[in-house]
Amino acid sequence: MSTSNDSSKAELNIQIHSPVRRNESTKERLFGRQSSFSSDRLDLTSNDVSFAAGKNTWWIWGGSKYSGVLCMVISSVAYSFMGLFVKLLSVSGVPSSETVLCRCAVVAILAGAGLKKMRHPLLGSPKVRRLVLARAIVGYFALSTYFYSIQLLPLRDATVLNFTMPIFTAILAALLLNERWGLPEAVGTFFGFLGVVLVSQPHFIFPGGETINSTNTTYVGIVAAILGSSLGALSYIIVRAVGRLGEPPLVCVFAFAAMSVPFSAVAMFFQGLKVPSPLEAAGLLMVGLTAFTAQVFLTRGLQLENAAKASALQYLKVICTYLLGVAFLGETPSLVSLLGALFIAGSAFSLTQSKG
Repeated sequence: MSTSNDSSKAELNIQIHSPVRRNESTKERLFGRQSSFSSDRLDLTSNDVSFAAGKNTWWIWGGSKYSGVLCMVISSVAYSFMGLFVKLLSVSGVPSSETVLCRCAVVAILAGAGLKKMRHPLLGSPKVRRLVLARAIVGYFALSTYFYSIQLLPLRDATVLNFTMPIFTAILAALLLNERWGLPEAVGTFFGFLGVVLVSQPHFIFPGGETINSTNTTYVGIVAAILGSSLGALSYIIVRAVGRLGEPPLVCVFAFAAMSVPFSAVAMFFQGLKVPSPLEAAGLLMVGLTAFTAQVFLTRGLQLENAAKASALQYLKVICTYLLGVAFLGETPSLVSLLGALFIAGSAFSLTQSKG
């Protein structure tokens, strides 16, 4: 009888004390204790039912060991097409704030509809709402500071500085998620960044092209670009942390888009509204659809892959954008940019082979 009572007390003690470990830090409670996160151990709950087929998960979404890489590749391609549509709309005279507003509105509507169909709370379960809101806020300011840097710096300079994000992501992932950033990942990230430099050919390395008269303006632009990339890295870490807690990707996608809508509306109020033609309206819709696709697969890729590896695969956006510019915008490639594209392709391949 006493043995039974002792056993019951032990079970009760475990139930009471197991949710909170005595030595668990704030970082561990927010971002989790497990340092690795692979698709093999991922619990695909009923929230993922829209992306599953029968008992087997859709192989791109999580049914393959390369699912995380494939999601990041799809995201990069979708982002590149979004950039192409944005460029065509800007040439047509559609204000940038109007494009951003339409993009965010379409993404918010689609993500919200998906969550409603899944009967999942729009901002996720209560345990992740602070992280989800933090991702939305950090993501918005990351995007805003990047756009601000574009106004102060030549576009190619701002682009290169923005692609320091994988480096910041690797550092933050090691500090906050205890994730490994090994030599293969570091080498792949380095050569990917080198490829971005060769394709973009920034003014501070390659002479000629657009110049900026004010040194102070240049310094402010550099600070804004680096701040934007570091905030973007932090938003990636938060997305990965939310994914570890079992939330579907649409939660982060919806929160970010929904928060951006009112800010974009205010910006459009000051910049002005252009009533789009039918062709321009179709272009705005395509911006929203490609952005939605890109963000969903980006979020899923960050759930499945090591944060440093996943963010470094975003270098593929540069080579995809480069190819679209040659194919649709009549841009002429140079030998240096072709070499950069090869570096990025090699970097992406090496990252897919790494075990990190």
